[in-house]
Amino acid sequence: MIKKIKEKLTEGFDTEKNPFLYRRLIMTSALLIIALVAFTAFIFINSSLKNYTLVKLDAFLVLLSSLSLYYLFVKKRIEFAALVATTMLFAFLILFSFITKNHGFGLVWTLCYPLFVIPILGTRKGLLMILLFYLILVPIVYSGIGDWDNGFWSKTAFLRFFMVSLTVVFIAYFFESSSVAAYKTVMAIREKEQSYLRELENLSVTDQLTGLNNRRYFDKQFQLEFAKVQRYGSKLSLIMLDIDHFKNINDQHGHQIGDEALKEFSNLLKNKIRATDILSRWGGEEFIILLPETSISNAAIIAEKLRVSIAKRDFKIVGRLTASLGVSQVFSKEGGNREAILNADNALYDAKRQGRNKVVITETVSAAKRIRAQV
Repeated sequence: MIKKIKEKLTEGFDTEKNPFLYRRLIMTSALLIIALVAFTAFIFINSSLKNYTLVKLDAFLVLLSSLSLYYLFVKKRIEFAALVATTMLFAFLILFSFITKNHGFGLVWTLCYPLFVIPILGTRKGLLMILLFYLILVPIVYSGIGDWDNGFWSKTAFLRFFMVSLTVVFIAYFFESSSVAAYKTVMAIREKEQSYLRELENLSVTDQLTGLNNRRYFDKQFQLEFAKVQRYGSKLSLIMLDIDHFKNINDQHGHQIGDEALKEFSNLLKNKIRATDILSRWGGEEFIILLPETSISNAAIIAEKLRVSIAKRDFKIVGRLTASLGVSQVFSKEGGNREAILNADNALYDAKRQGRNKVVITETVSAAKRIRAQV
């Protein structure tokens, strides 16, 4: 029952991102509901006493409480409702202190004000409201020295009361500011953790040398695209390519120059493929491209354009490079990515056997010539 009430009170508010909002909602709604019930009861009590001035005042406060609850739960304007709730409590405690003149230790209730206003309005607005509260309360309480409680309300009692009041204000302020600081610290730590996790996740799917996606990322994306092939019958093709005679580069220039050549080669591929294509480093000088919504004939055209771009590029230090490319299409009946990659790999090695710097597709070796004629 209590859980359902809390859920109803917080409905429409994002209390997960701001846990202090939950506390503000509960305290504000509690004050307004108590005020609504109390002033409704006072209407009947003062009507029986024929004190119609107070009846009008009570009716106004009931209307104000109802309006505030409407703004809180319907309009979702907590700032207005919180200000009304704390102002009503402000006025009630000041009026109560003035009327009771500390009879029955009535001033003790004023100690509750900081405990409500700071959590509801926050430290800055809460302290301003408390300052105004005591600017009004101090003259009232000071004027009662020697008169209230049959003369027992003395300067000593007055000083003790306000020392206790300041202590309560300090405790309420310290608790709220510490809670906010602790929450900000926790959120900062969580943000750093999320940043580190994102970085680790990025590293886990990124090839450190070239900055391209790695095989792990490729496998994940392939499964997603393969599911579309199986479900919707969409087209999906693969291009596997290998730099020709790359071992000679490492032997002649060293592995560091070879690494720079791989980086430059990777940037060339990134700039030539489409935004929807998924490029990954397969290993060593081998690369693989996943082409969603692409037939094998269109994939072969793309592969030929890549081959030409690579052959025309004058790479730094190492000069001209060529690449051999194998193209295959992924079918829904194939056993995942293993068979499709094997087909592309076989086509790639067919291109190597035919003299390199060629594009070969899986259907037929001679089809590459027709594709090159179309480009």
